Order: sequence, then structure tokens, then C-alpha cells
Amino acid sequence: MSWVKIDRVEDFIEKLTALVKPQEISCIDTVPMISGTRKSSKPIIAHTYGNTLDAALFFTDYGRVMPVMGNQFFFRQEDVNYVSALAGNTVFLPTSVSGKTEAVDMFLDKFSCGQRQQVVEHYIMELEPDRFKMPQMTPPQKMRILRGSTRQLLPLFPLQKTYERQEVLLNPDSQDTMETFRWLRSILTNEFCFYARRGFRYVSKANTNARGFDHIQVGGVFTVPRFRNQGYALNTVAALCRFIIEEEHKIPSLFVRSGNKNAIKLYKSLGFEIKDTTKTVYLD
Repeated sequence: MSWVKIDRVEDFIEKLTALVKPQEISCIDTVPMISGTRKSSKPIIAHTYGNTLDAALFFTDYGRVMPVMGNQFFFRQEDVNYVSALAGNTVFLPTSVSGKTEAVDMFLDKFSCGQRQQVVEHYIMELEPDRFKMPQMTPPQKMRILRGSTRQLLPLFPLQKTYERQEVLLNPDSQDTMETFRWLRSILTNEFCFYARRGFRYVSKANTNARGFDHIQVGGVFTVPRFRNQGYALNTVAALCRFIIEEEHKIPSLFVRSGNKNAIKLYKSLGFEIKDTTKTVYLD
């Protein structure tokens, strides 16, 4: 048993896949790093157990650490020295640590990474195709659900901007408008986005954030406040999930804040089930 630094993912792709795939809904952002669709200048630090990997630390270029642990793995104090020798200060200076709750707690218990600025806990929800239920309520009048493309970049931008301010950013005043614009353009180019329109007004949106081996993650769900609780979000998310199941032949999954009872109720009405918990710890 030992720790290794993985600079060439292709040399370890089968072992990394075997570690991540059974729990990908909790660490789906690591899948593009394994498949090569998202490059990172940071190495992956992995723990070997015989011919397998039973733990790995994924580092992103924007400072996030994503620990992924096998069921039998346990961090020992001596592991800190091995990991720090391979990763250097990267392991002690992250901006955040994110992943399955047990893995995040285990990592932060051993590594002193600075003061905790905020802790955000989510339920991980999954929609098995045979549980999917289209909305039964009468849809709002004049509502149209459409698939988005870069042609909708400008009309969808206000929804994305407000979504980030309310749901993503720790400090909304720090929002970079151009970065939000670039991110939305990337979503409309590389991901799937559906939106609801009432007449000529764009009132709700939902998109995918990441694609795993078996799952596609739903996110970016936002409805203009005056149109909430009227079925716009429900029908938009349903259209996106139906597309994921029928066209992509994958399983929709998502993260939802544990205290967001209205969103949890909405997702359960479509057939989503709570499978586990995940945690993101933002560090100073």
C-alpha cells in the first residue's frame, strides 16, 4: 500500500474508473478529469491497495480538492506526510473541499487547510428511469418549454446572473459579470439547457452541469420570483430529465440544499429519491 502521484491519467484510467464509478453521483466533477474532457495542471494523488486504488484526491486548477474514498479506506496520520510530499502546499491551501460527506470530513480531520468560511450541505438525489413521472398538474397558460442554444444567450443571461448571486456565490458583490456570461455560453454550447417562456418572457431555466459514466447532473435551476409555484420550474426540470433519460440514456441526478424543502418536494414529485449527502467546505 502506498501513495502515488498520477500525472498521466491514461495510465491509471481503469483503476480510477473502478474507484469513482460506483459513487459518481457524489463526485461527478471528477469524471471529466478521468475521461480527459477536462484538463487540469494539477496531479491526482491516489492510494494503491494491491492492484486497485482505494482512495484519490483530485485537485482542480481553481483550488478545489475533491477526495474520493473507497468503502474500506481510512486516513491514517502517517498518510498526511506521504500526501504532502507528493502534493506539496496544494493539499494545505485549497479554496474549498467538496465531495461525499464522509470523505470530506475524513480529509479535513487530518489536513489543516485554514479557517472554514462556510459549510454547504446537500442531499444527493437520483431519478431512476422507471420512477420518472411527468407532471400531472395543468401547465400554466402560454407556457412553452424549449431547448436552449447560444441563440438564447442574451435572454437567459439575467436568469443565470441572479441564480449565481442567490445560489452559488458566497459574496454576491464579487460576481464577475463577464465570467457569468462566459459560463452561460459554455453551458449552452457544451451542456443541455431547457427553459420556460411565457409569451416572449423567459421565466425559468434548468441545465446540466456535468456528465458521468452513468449519470448526468442537473443544476442551474432558477425561476423568476413572480412566476414561482406556478409549475414553470417543475415542467422545465421534467423536460430536461425526460431528454436525459430518453435521448442520452443516462440517469438524472442532482444536488439540493438539505434545507430547501420546496425544491426537494418538487424533485420527489418527478420521482427523484435521496441517496446520500454531500458537503462543500469553503476555506479562508
